[in-house]
Amino acid sequence: MSISTKKPQQSIAADVFVPRAHQWVQLRNPLSDYSEDAALLLCPGDRDRWIAWIPGFGQATLERSQLLKAID
Repeated sequence: MSISTKKPQQSIAADVFVPRAHQWVQLRNPLSDYSEDAALLLCPGDRDRWIAWIPGFGQATLERSQLLKAID
């Protein structure tokens, strides 16, 4: 009799954050000392970038790597 000690694989897709338009997201770092660390995604830009509105900063183009997670 053999007992498997392997852990069941978790779905990687469930842990992946996928940005969408009209979604509030947490930023990895604020863009300035006076801006919030959250942004409202307006629409996708080119090359994995997003056009966003950031309170205390205004409109900005963000790289996908600057987005941390969705805010509920």
